[in-house]
Amino acid sequence: MEEKLHKISPYVVADSYFSKISFATGLKEMGLHLISRFRDDAVLFFLTLEKPTGKRGRPKLYDGKIDMANLDKSRAEKIDIDNGELYTLAAYSKSLKQMVRLAIWYSKDGKNLNCFSLPTHI
Repeated sequence: MEEKLHKISPYVVADSYFSKISFATGLKEMGLHLISRFRDDAVLFFLTLEKPTGKRGRPKLYDGKIDMANLDKSRAEKIDIDNGELYTLAAYSKSLKQMVRLAIWYSKDGKNLNCFSLPTHI
């Protein structure tokens, strides 16, 4: 089964139900990449922009929680599309315990907000 999946595509697209660490880890072990919508209550953090201070202790890794309704657009790259606004940025997912590439889409009418996790190398 695994060989057949690799022949088709190295990417698996799944619903938000599957954006869990057990599913993502299993796919990663099989050499597949997960593209999934995050749940509405997903906890995501900005990566820090600060340089290490040189002081004792672990350097700061994350720079605050991402609020999807009020996204800090200065920290994301905008991609032009016709029917809304699309932003992308690297972030840390608390539920997946790994870095992810986010694609956040806002519709023109303001009714739809979707956040997708992409493989980090995209």
